Amino acid sequence: MSNSVNIFRGCERIFREIQQRKLVSAIKVTTFSIIALTGTGWIIFAANISSVKHRVRHLVVARECRDCNLSGANLSAVFLEGVNLENANLKDANLWSANLVNTNLKKANLRGVYLISTNLAGANLEGSNLENAFLEDAYLGASNLKNANLKGAFMKGTFLVNANLEGANLEGANLWMANLEEANLKGANLRNALLLSSKLAGANLKGAIMPDGTKHE
Repeated sequence: MSNSVNIFRGCERIFREIQQRKLVSAIKVTTFSIIALTGTGWIIFAANISSVKHRVRHLVVARECRDCNLSGANLSAVFLEGVNLENANLKDANLWSANLVNTNLKKANLRGVYLISTNLAGANLEGSNLENAFLEDAYLGASNLKNANLKGAFMKGTFLVNANLEGANLEGANLWMANLEEANLKGANLRNALLLSSKLAGANLKGAIMPDGTKHE
């Protein structure tokens, strides 16, 4: 068997061990540069770990990470109550069951983010991008989603009582069994949204575009 094959398999085994030991937890993208010295069989294995790890640490300690890139980060079940993530990039991040009570996520990029069973009570999500986000069973009571983009979001069973969704884009969103009682949906776009078994008692729908394309008076 050639040196090249041995080197490749050796690198593969090392990478698997790194994964198993979770040395790259909270980091989705890790860049490894490998310099193979085939003549001697030595391998210099240099790992350039993404700065996402350091930003996550900073966030947990300093309770703020404005404008920072946390794309793809694993923050599931992390306590982030009251942190400042204004304008942060959290695209495709995992925030499953995290505590984001009163968190500032104004204008944050949350496209494709996992917020399943996450507590976002009182959170500020004004102008944020939640397109195609997963919000099943998330708690967003009294949260601010004014002018937020929730196009195509999966919001089955989401709790949105007293939430401010004025001007929000909910086109094609799945709101099956969602609780929108007393929510402010003034001027919101609900075109093609699924509202089956959802609760809308007391909700303000003035000027909202309904699922069938008609405008609510």
